[in-house]
Amino acid sequence: MDEKLVSVIIPAYNIEDYIGRCLDSIISQTYKNLEIIVVDDGSRDYTGEILDNYAKKDRRIKVIHKENGGVSSARNKGIEAAEGDYIGFIDGDDLIEPGMYKTLVDLLEEENADIAHCGYQMVFPDRVDYYYNTGKKKIQTTEEGLKDLLSGEMIEPGLVNKLYKKELIKNCRLDETVKINEDLLMNYQLFKLSQKSVYYDITPYSYMIRSSSATGANSLITKREDSLRVLNQIKDDCINNNLLSIIYKRYIYLLMAICRDDLKDRSYMEYQKKQRKQLKKELKTDIFKSCIPKKLKYMSLFSCYLPHIMKVIYKMYDLKTGTSKKYLVNEE
Repeated sequence: MDEKLVSVIIPAYNIEDYIGRCLDSIISQTYKNLEIIVVDDGSRDYTGEILDNYAKKDRRIKVIHKENGGVSSARNKGIEAAEGDYIGFIDGDDLIEPGMYKTLVDLLEEENADIAHCGYQMVFPDRVDYYYNTGKKKIQTTEEGLKDLLSGEMIEPGLVNKLYKKELIKNCRLDETVKINEDLLMNYQLFKLSQKSVYYDITPYSYMIRSSSATGANSLITKREDSLRVLNQIKDDCINNNLLSIIYKRYIYLLMAICRDDLKDRSYMEYQKKQRKQLKKELKTDIFKSCIPKKLKYMSLFSCYLPHIMKVIYKMYDLKTGTSKKYLVNEE
């Protein structure tokens, strides 16, 4: 039986120091029938030149040069160009282990699934964090896949540690107006279309964490607004009460996170005031009263009326555990 073609889409923007090792990790895959589509999103450094040199050495690599439009624009361009039976994504500064795509292809074919996905590890300069890594497998129905995605307890919201059947993804595109949590919105659409998905709890994907500059008030407001917009879109689309309850909790957690943000900027403090008012409105709704557990209700009250105490509580929690709730990673 002929091996199915896997299209791997990599957006690349000003990552001349990282793109080479990323491509090396893809080229080294034990699954060889790959179409490696790298979209140079208007890089101003030597990223484009490095990509062209790689393409000369490996005919599986296709380079698309385009004007800068953001990561979603680059991924959409890659989807349009993809000719594979299966489609996967990798960020251009990350790494994958040699057997990742062989494992994901085997899962899709053995289970006749629409989506195969695995865990990941977060590689910091001084440590490596990963979630679970138990080696267990789970077959997911449409509802189970959506539940695991929206809760964040099993499925990471990103696109990068997953492999999709092309017929599932061919008519879906990322929303290019959303800069944060655009992957969650896309995955919500894809898992909703999926009849069956399969999860393998191993961590062959390395999400490389690089230090970044401090976030300014306007940038943070934009990120928060994008996250709220995505959660509201999903919330408005949910007709299943169990899923609605899950995404609503996530929405409340995000409002709480905004309330406890510690940014001494007048414009952001005004923004916090607006969202605190929204959280107070939520306290009175039927969905809040019925879906939110008692502990979270108290935390919401503290976030509304005593936000400084909540900041102290969360700092103590982070110091004690070294982490925060997984499904807040992208929002925070």
